[in-house]
Amino acid sequence: MNNIIEEIYRTGIVRDEAGNEYELKANIDKLEGEFIFQLIKANPNIQKTLEIGCGYGLSSLYICQALFGRISAKHFIIDPLEYSLFHGVGIANLRRAGFDQFELIERPSEFALPEITQKEAGTFDLIFIDGWHTFDHVMLDLFYANYLIKVGGYIIMDDCNWPSVAKAVSYVSRYPAYKLIRQCTSQVSIKQALANTVKAMIPPSVASCILPKTLYDKYYIRSVYSSMIALKKVDNDSRNWDWFEPF
Repeated sequence: MNNIIEEIYRTGIVRDEAGNEYELKANIDKLEGEFIFQLIKANPNIQKTLEIGCGYGLSSLYICQALFGRISAKHFIIDPLEYSLFHGVGIANLRRAGFDQFELIERPSEFALPEITQKEAGTFDLIFIDGWHTFDHVMLDLFYANYLIKVGGYIIMDDCNWPSVAKAVSYVSRYPAYKLIRQCTSQVSIKQALANTVKAMIPPSVASCILPKTLYDKYYIRSVYSSMIALKKVDNDSRNWDWFEPF
Protein backbone atom coordinates (compact mmCIF):
# COMPACT_ATOMS: atom_id res chain seq x y z
CA MET A 1 0.00 0.00 0.00
CA ASN A 2 1.09 3.59 -0.58
CA ASN A 3 3.52 4.94 2.03
CA ILE A 4 1.48 8.14 2.40
CA ILE A 5 -1.53 6.12 3.55
CA GLU A 6 0.52 4.15 6.05
CA GLU A 7 2.11 7.32 7.46
CA ILE A 8 -1.25 9.04 7.93
CA TYR A 9 -2.74 6.13 9.85
CA ARG A 10 0.43 5.64 11.89
CA THR A 11 0.78 9.28 12.96
CA GLY A 12 -2.82 10.49 12.90
CA ILE A 13 -1.47 13.67 11.31
CA VAL A 14 -2.00 15.18 7.85
CA ARG A 15 -0.17 18.07 6.20
CA ASP A 16 -1.04 20.68 3.61
CA GLU A 17 1.20 21.81 0.73
CA ALA A 18 3.10 24.18 3.03
CA GLY A 19 3.74 21.49 5.63
CA ASN A 20 1.24 22.75 8.20
CA GLU A 21 -0.03 19.85 10.32
CA TYR A 22 -3.62 18.95 11.20
CA GLU A 23 -5.18 16.18 13.25
CA LEU A 24 -6.69 13.39 11.18
CA LYS A 25 -10.45 13.17 11.69
CA ALA A 26 -13.68 12.37 9.84
CA ASN A 27 -11.86 9.79 7.73
CA ILE A 28 -12.47 6.27 6.48
CA ASP A 29 -10.58 3.59 8.41
CA LYS A 30 -8.18 0.98 7.02
CA LEU A 31 -10.80 -1.72 6.49
CA GLU A 32 -13.00 0.68 4.57
CA GLY A 33 -10.06 1.84 2.49
CA GLU A 34 -9.15 -1.75 1.68
CA PHE A 35 -12.79 -2.40 0.79
CA ILE A 36 -12.64 0.33 -1.87
CA PHE A 37 -9.15 -0.64 -3.03
CA GLN A 38 -9.90 -4.34 -3.45
CA LEU A 39 -13.15 -3.77 -5.34
CA ILE A 40 -11.37 -1.57 -7.88
CA LYS A 41 -8.27 -3.76 -8.05
CA ALA A 42 -10.37 -6.87 -8.74
CA ASN A 43 -12.11 -5.16 -11.67
CA PRO A 44 -9.57 -4.07 -14.32
CA ASN A 45 -12.33 -2.51 -16.42
CA ILE A 46 -12.78 0.22 -13.82
CA GLN A 47 -11.08 3.24 -15.40
CA LYS A 48 -13.26 6.27 -14.80
CA THR A 49 -14.22 7.07 -11.21
CA LEU A 50 -15.96 9.85 -9.31
CA GLU A 51 -15.79 10.75 -5.64
CA ILE A 52 -18.13 13.06 -3.73
CA GLY A 53 -16.31 14.30 -0.64
CA CYS A 54 -12.51 14.30 -0.46
CA GLY A 55 -11.56 15.94 2.85
CA TYR A 56 -8.09 14.86 3.90
CA GLY A 57 -7.91 12.50 0.94
CA LEU A 58 -7.63 8.97 2.30
CA SER A 59 -10.43 7.61 0.11
CA SER A 60 -8.89 9.46 -2.85
CA LEU A 61 -5.53 7.84 -2.13
CA TYR A 62 -7.04 4.35 -2.03
CA ILE A 63 -8.94 4.94 -5.27
CA CYS A 64 -5.97 6.37 -7.14
CA GLN A 65 -3.67 3.65 -5.80
CA ALA A 66 -6.05 0.99 -7.13
CA LEU A 67 -6.24 2.77 -10.50
CA PHE A 68 -2.46 3.18 -10.74
CA GLY A 69 -1.04 1.74 -13.95
CA ARG A 70 -4.32 1.79 -15.87
CA ILE A 71 -3.45 3.96 -18.85
CA SER A 72 -6.86 5.57 -19.41
CA ALA A 73 -7.76 5.92 -15.73
CA LYS A 74 -9.15 9.25 -14.50
CA HIS A 75 -10.51 10.13 -11.07
CA PHE A 76 -12.87 13.08 -10.57
CA ILE A 77 -13.31 14.63 -7.12
CA ILE A 78 -16.21 16.87 -6.06
CA ASP A 79 -15.54 18.81 -2.88
CA PRO A 80 -16.37 22.51 -2.49
CA LEU A 81 -14.66 22.62 0.91
CA GLU A 82 -11.35 21.05 -0.04
CA TYR A 83 -9.40 24.28 0.43
CA SER A 84 -11.74 26.38 2.58
CA LEU A 85 -12.18 23.71 5.29
CA PHE A 86 -9.63 20.97 4.64
CA HIS A 87 -6.70 23.26 3.69
CA GLY A 88 -6.12 21.39 0.42
CA VAL A 89 -4.69 18.45 2.35
CA GLY A 90 -6.41 15.81 0.22
CA ILE A 91 -4.97 17.20 -3.01
CA ALA A 92 -1.57 17.66 -1.37
CA ASN A 93 -1.58 13.99 -0.35
CA LEU A 94 -2.41 12.86 -3.87
CA ARG A 95 0.45 14.91 -5.28
CA ARG A 96 2.87 13.64 -2.64
CA ALA A 97 1.90 10.10 -3.59
CA GLY A 98 2.76 10.85 -7.22
CA PHE A 99 -0.76 10.72 -8.63
CA ASP A 100 -1.78 13.15 -11.36
CA GLN A 101 -4.72 11.49 -13.15
CA PHE A 102 -7.34 13.31 -11.13
CA GLU A 103 -9.45 16.45 -11.36
CA LEU A 104 -10.86 18.48 -8.47
CA ILE A 105 -14.25 20.14 -8.92
CA GLU A 106 -14.71 22.77 -6.21
CA ARG A 107 -18.48 23.07 -6.42
CA PRO A 108 -21.28 21.62 -4.29
CA SER A 109 -22.45 18.30 -5.70
CA GLU A 110 -26.00 19.60 -6.18
CA PHE A 111 -24.62 22.01 -8.81
CA ALA A 112 -21.71 19.98 -10.20
CA LEU A 113 -23.53 16.68 -10.77
CA PRO A 114 -26.25 18.00 -13.13
CA GLU A 115 -23.58 19.58 -15.34
CA ILE A 116 -21.50 16.41 -15.42
CA THR A 117 -24.60 14.34 -16.18
CA GLN A 118 -25.45 16.46 -19.22
CA LYS A 119 -22.07 15.63 -20.78
CA GLU A 120 -21.05 12.26 -19.34
CA ALA A 121 -24.14 10.22 -18.46
CA GLY A 122 -23.48 6.49 -18.37
CA THR A 123 -19.70 6.78 -18.59
CA PHE A 124 -18.48 6.17 -15.03
CA ASP A 125 -17.30 2.79 -13.78
CA LEU A 126 -17.38 3.57 -10.06
CA ILE A 127 -18.77 6.36 -7.89
CA PHE A 128 -17.91 6.79 -4.21
CA ILE A 129 -20.36 8.91 -2.19
CA ASP A 130 -19.31 10.44 1.11
CA GLY A 131 -20.72 13.95 0.97
CA TRP A 132 -23.35 15.86 2.94
CA HIS A 133 -25.22 13.33 5.07
CA THR A 134 -28.77 14.66 5.23
CA PHE A 135 -31.30 12.28 3.68
CA ASP A 136 -32.29 14.69 0.90
CA HIS A 137 -28.70 15.40 -0.08
CA VAL A 138 -27.73 11.72 -0.10
CA MET A 139 -30.74 11.02 -2.30
CA LEU A 140 -29.71 13.83 -4.64
CA ASP A 141 -26.19 12.38 -4.97
CA LEU A 142 -27.64 8.93 -5.60
CA PHE A 143 -30.15 10.31 -8.10
CA TYR A 144 -27.40 11.67 -10.32
CA ALA A 145 -25.10 8.73 -9.67
CA ASN A 146 -27.79 6.52 -11.17
CA TYR A 147 -27.55 8.50 -14.42
CA LEU A 148 -23.76 8.68 -14.41
CA ILE A 149 -22.89 5.07 -13.66
CA LYS A 150 -22.76 2.60 -16.54
CA VAL A 151 -24.36 -0.83 -16.45
CA GLY A 152 -21.86 -3.08 -14.71
CA GLY A 153 -20.52 -0.17 -12.67
CA TYR A 154 -20.48 0.30 -8.92
CA ILE A 155 -21.73 2.83 -6.39
CA ILE A 156 -19.99 2.72 -3.00
CA MET A 157 -21.69 4.47 -0.08
CA ASP A 158 -19.97 5.45 3.16
CA ASP A 159 -21.55 5.83 6.63
CA CYS A 160 -24.47 3.58 5.77
CA ASN A 161 -25.06 2.96 9.47
CA TRP A 162 -26.22 6.59 9.79
CA PRO A 163 -30.04 6.62 9.75
CA SER A 164 -30.20 9.30 7.05
CA VAL A 165 -27.79 7.49 4.74
CA ALA A 166 -29.28 4.06 5.47
CA LYS A 167 -32.74 5.33 4.60
CA ALA A 168 -31.56 6.64 1.22
CA VAL A 169 -29.67 3.43 0.47
CA SER A 170 -32.71 1.39 1.50
CA TYR A 171 -34.72 3.12 -1.22
CA VAL A 172 -32.15 3.00 -4.04
CA SER A 173 -31.21 -0.62 -3.29
CA ARG A 174 -34.78 -1.53 -4.22
CA TYR A 175 -34.33 -0.25 -7.77
CA PRO A 176 -34.60 -3.30 -10.09
CA ALA A 177 -31.39 -2.21 -11.80
CA TYR A 178 -29.24 -2.54 -8.67
CA LYS A 179 -27.88 -5.36 -6.56
CA LEU A 180 -26.21 -5.01 -3.16
CA ILE A 181 -23.04 -7.02 -3.66
CA ARG A 182 -20.83 -6.32 -0.67
CA GLN A 183 -20.71 -4.72 2.78
CA CYS A 184 -17.80 -3.63 4.95
CA THR A 185 -18.01 -3.36 8.72
CA SER A 186 -15.18 -1.36 10.20
CA GLN A 187 -15.97 -2.09 13.84
CA VAL A 188 -18.51 -4.43 15.40
CA SER A 189 -19.62 -2.99 18.73
CA ILE A 190 -21.89 -4.74 21.22
CA LYS A 191 -24.71 -2.53 19.94
CA GLN A 192 -24.00 -3.52 16.31
CA ALA A 193 -23.75 -7.21 17.23
CA LEU A 194 -27.15 -6.98 18.93
CA ALA A 195 -28.57 -5.16 15.90
CA ASN A 196 -27.24 -7.90 13.61
CA THR A 197 -29.01 -10.50 15.74
CA VAL A 198 -32.28 -8.59 15.51
CA LYS A 199 -31.83 -8.20 11.74
CA ALA A 200 -31.31 -11.96 11.39
CA MET A 201 -34.49 -12.63 13.36
CA ILE A 202 -36.60 -9.98 11.63
CA PRO A 203 -35.71 -9.45 7.93
CA PRO A 204 -36.09 -5.88 6.59
CA SER A 205 -39.07 -6.82 4.42
CA VAL A 206 -40.90 -7.98 7.53
CA ALA A 207 -39.61 -5.28 9.86
CA SER A 208 -40.88 -2.47 7.64
CA CYS A 209 -44.39 -3.91 7.94
CA ILE A 210 -44.59 -4.83 11.62
CA LEU A 211 -42.44 -2.25 13.41
CA PRO A 212 -43.70 1.24 14.27
CA LYS A 213 -42.42 3.72 11.69
CA THR A 214 -40.39 5.73 14.22
CA LEU A 215 -38.69 2.61 15.56
CA TYR A 216 -37.93 1.34 12.07
CA ASP A 217 -36.63 4.68 10.73
CA LYS A 218 -34.48 5.65 13.72
CA TYR A 219 -33.15 2.33 14.95
CA TYR A 220 -33.81 -0.76 12.86
CA ILE A 221 -32.65 0.81 9.58
CA ARG A 222 -29.18 1.33 11.11
CA SER A 223 -28.77 -2.43 11.51
CA VAL A 224 -29.59 -3.24 7.90
CA TYR A 225 -26.32 -1.90 6.48
CA SER A 226 -22.74 -1.83 7.67
CA SER A 227 -20.52 1.25 7.60
CA MET A 228 -19.85 0.92 3.86
CA ILE A 229 -21.68 -0.89 1.07
CA ALA A 230 -21.27 -1.45 -2.66
CA LEU A 231 -24.15 -1.51 -5.14
CA LYS A 232 -23.72 -2.87 -8.66
CA LYS A 233 -25.80 -1.61 -11.55
CA VAL A 234 -26.86 -4.83 -13.23
CA ASP A 235 -29.26 -3.43 -15.83
CA ASN A 236 -30.56 -0.20 -17.32
CA ASP A 237 -32.91 1.71 -15.06
CA SER A 238 -36.21 1.00 -16.80
CA ARG A 239 -38.69 1.77 -14.02
CA ASN A 240 -42.11 3.06 -15.02
CA TRP A 241 -43.03 6.65 -14.18
CA ASP A 242 -45.16 5.48 -11.23
CA TRP A 243 -42.70 2.94 -9.76
CA PHE A 244 -42.48 2.77 -5.97
CA GLU A 245 -41.34 0.25 -3.37
CA PRO A 246 -41.68 0.75 0.40
CA PHE A 247 -38.36 1.54 2.04
